[in-house]
Amino acid sequence: MDEHEQMIAEMQKKALEAQKQMMEQSLAMQKQMMAQMGVEMPEGAYDEYMQQIMKQQTQMQTMTAEEMLEAAKAELAESGYFEEDDEDEYDEEEMKAFIAANPVPADCDRYLPIGALLIGTWSEPYEALAVISDVEDIEGALENGWGIESREDGLEMLNSLMAGRHAQKFKKTHEALKAGNFDEVDEDDAEDYALSVKGITDALEIPQSLVDNCKTLLAWDLERVGYLARLFVKVGYLSEDEAWDWIKKAAAETKKTFNSWEEYIVSVLIGRGLAMGVAQEPYLVAYDLLHDSKPFLDSRPISNL
Repeated sequence: MDEHEQMIAEMQKKALEAQKQMMEQSLAMQKQMMAQMGVEMPEGAYDEYMQQIMKQQTQMQTMTAEEMLEAAKAELAESGYFEEDDEDEYDEEEMKAFIAANPVPADCDRYLPIGALLIGTWSEPYEALAVISDVEDIEGALENGWGIESREDGLEMLNSLMAGRHAQKFKKTHEALKAGNFDEVDEDDAEDYALSVKGITDALEIPQSLVDNCKTLLAWDLERVGYLARLFVKVGYLSEDEAWDWIKKAAAETKKTFNSWEEYIVSVLIGRGLAMGVAQEPYLVAYDLLHDSKPFLDSRPISNL
């Protein structure tokens, strides 16, 4: 049993002993995540959905990351909770038509990967600044998940993210976890880190060396700049030119800090894991970006930002 497998086994044992506490924390985390995603549940269905999520979280602790990824794909394909209404579903041709109708300035196309992973969790296209989702859904997600209700709130958040909002908050925790000093960190953080590492290396097939050499979680902040910039245009908090200015700022920091999109994604997912816990959707989108939609990133290397 290698170091990470042993660590996961220990965390699983502790998780079972503290199941009640973990359930309460996980329910709160999932509620926040769903609010951020703008997912609206029918009245009376939320408790049932939360119990289903908790069952999945318990099962996920005993699964390999690869098994988790496959289970997530099947679950998302079959689950009615993640299906859009027919009128909101877009097939491949409709998506292409939307991208064509919302062209990106030629000198801005290279910046599109900033925010692509998170906007992909909304099933939005990577290749556009514009988003398909309804204004009402986005406003609800911003208000409930972020506390953002105005342009002023949005600008304050963007400035905070550019300053490394979470990179600074979790810096010491991340350093302790990388060094194997698990007694210095919160138990839940240790578990989330272990699951994140397993997902990154096994499911996404990213080398362990990139995890070991991850020096900062800044990409989690920068990714959210690109994500929020897209949403802010839709709700009218930013003009398109202003949004590109913010994305360019995030891109400049990305180029200065990371050598590849793989390094960037490692930083995003570890940061996300420590900030919000491990969820399936970001890994599904990351897998798509690194494999099925790899040309999207290959044609827009970090070195060209």
